[in-house]
Amino acid sequence: MRRSNIKPVLACLAMVSGLTANPAAWAASAAVDEVHHGVINRSVDALSPPANIAVDSAAVVAFKESKPRLILALSGGGCKAVAEIGVLRSFEQHGIKIDGIVGTSMGSTVGALYCAGVSVDAIEKLYLDETMQDAMLKGAIVSVITRPIKPLIYLLKGRPFAGITSGDGYLKLLQSKLPATFSELKIPFAAVVTNLTDGETTALATGDLPRSVLASNCVPTLYRPMMLGGKLYVDGGLKANLPSTIAQGMGADIVVAALVDTAIKPVNNRQFKSKKNLMMRVMDIMLANADKQQAHASDILIYPDVDFVPGMTKDRDILKRGIAAGQKAADSVIGRIKTELLAVDRKKGLDPNRLVEIPSKQVETEDSKSSPE
Repeated sequence: MRRSNIKPVLACLAMVSGLTANPAAWAASAAVDEVHHGVINRSVDALSPPANIAVDSAAVVAFKESKPRLILALSGGGCKAVAEIGVLRSFEQHGIKIDGIVGTSMGSTVGALYCAGVSVDAIEKLYLDETMQDAMLKGAIVSVITRPIKPLIYLLKGRPFAGITSGDGYLKLLQSKLPATFSELKIPFAAVVTNLTDGETTALATGDLPRSVLASNCVPTLYRPMMLGGKLYVDGGLKANLPSTIAQGMGADIVVAALVDTAIKPVNNRQFKSKKNLMMRVMDIMLANADKQQAHASDILIYPDVDFVPGMTKDRDILKRGIAAGQKAADSVIGRIKTELLAVDRKKGLDPNRLVEIPSKQVETEDSKSSPE
């Protein structure tokens, strides 16, 4: 190569590699690169948005105005969440007043129904007579069958957000059982969802109640994302399947959490020849890891053994056993819950002998039962 051609080649190489013989120029080049192409190193916070409680201030006030002693956090888990019905039944039988519920996914459905005044027995019936399961899956089979003609439908109506079903069947059931808005509930309630646009966890506690609950249940790829207030939401279980931290932010003195995750135990590797088993195992591991951290944010954890309950089932015997497991687990910590509530009342100077209200009746506290007439 001729000497006259060497300098242009070297200049090009220096430009491509970002190098220069002048240190000052190199520093200036690095500074410009940082400005135009972003920081060289990022904080770990950039990995994922925090689980912010993005609720309307009026909604937080609604919770705090009730001066919540106890807020119940209900996890998602599909049909495993029937155990939460047993938890509610235990609370009623022992006179434990719930001042608010924060629910995720199926925990959102159970919690919203209870806060609307639907009895525990009526909620149980929705699962045992398959009403809930049929509503959840309505439209899914038809959607799969009609997949070959979907391109033609999209040409006429436009392409919707991705998902096997819109969840309209589930929404109709929710609309038939729930009031139209959160403000009409008998107990404060919040539905945990994931904002698909920015990745933040959001607690919905104002506006359209049935649609908010459906949004909390929108399992990606099964249900299409739910558009509410110009924002696109999916299942809250992506980041806060057990919403203990969110419940703490609602001003509770005590947060009791009900968790229905499958415990991670060694299994036979042969079962992973099935794609379904492989996917379920991966989901179980991811949920367990995230929910273990959330569990530590609760004051009292109720963790029934419902590993035998599938995520979706219509088997009455299995569902009944799941409900019983939830009640048994709750019964085992009732004494501790009452002790903590009594301590809160004494700290606030409240009368421990007062009557406490639950949705279906008034129940005397333990101290009231033992006090002399």
